Amino acid sequence: MSYDAQKVTYQEVTIFDQPALFTEYRVDRATVPEGVYRYELRHGDEDWGEPVELARSIFANYYGTVLTREPFQLPIDGWIPMENDSLSFLDGECRTLAEFQQKYPASEKRVIDFFVADDTALHDLCYSQTEEQDKVAGCIGHLRGDFGSGKQFFTTWWPHQNDMLNTPEFKADIDRTVNWLREQPDSPLRDFDTMKRCCTYYQRSCAIKDAILPSCAFLVESKQYVYMLRCTPTKGDYNFYMYCYQRDTFEKYRAQLKAKARSLAKKRAEPER
Repeated sequence: MSYDAQKVTYQEVTIFDQPALFTEYRVDRATVPEGVYRYELRHGDEDWGEPVELARSIFANYYGTVLTREPFQLPIDGWIPMENDSLSFLDGECRTLAEFQQKYPASEKRVIDFFVADDTALHDLCYSQTEEQDKVAGCIGHLRGDFGSGKQFFTTWWPHQNDMLNTPEFKADIDRTVNWLREQPDSPLRDFDTMKRCCTYYQRSCAIKDAILPSCAFLVESKQYVYMLRCTPTKGDYNFYMYCYQRDTFEKYRAQLKAKARSLAKKRAEPER
């Protein structure tokens, strides 16, 4: 069971020397306001009294939830190991989220989040759509690339909507995002062999059904943009397509897709009359 972030009573803590709120309850991510970041902690298999890992979500060995004003840059695998002194409990005044927000200002730090695209409804957004669909989803354009002999990196930019959304802000963001993905040891854009290992590891969760060549889908988020990454670890072909979207427009379209999927599921579940 998850609780409303605004209705929980917290303990003030520091985590990795950053101010935070802690609760033993799970907090519903949908209730966390903008400018506040939610993470879950995992305890070890033997010692339940100490957290050993911070991640977006914890399924086994759940220890607690922390809310921060500054986001953590998580690596590709989505978790950060913790030491004995990573989490410290304080005698702070903040017991509610409202008090915490008032005491600590929002952070300007920007991070990049990497996800396995396990929602198959999003897989079509790893491919070119009609111009009308591009407008609805906020598609800016796509990057096509390959690794050459294995560790090279060649790309071509393909504009959508007459390149009208390809602003200086977007160019800076995609450069930063691609460079980050290339630097991460376990990233599918590291090189050909790493992409192949990544797709093999995650294929049960994000394999693209009916793809001409075996491919996997990943989702990368920055503060203002979303990148749908289609990875095809086949030599002699293009290895990746990165479709770029305005985040606000993309999220609205994503919500529409989820609502449509729920409606279809409900209709299938209803008995015929």
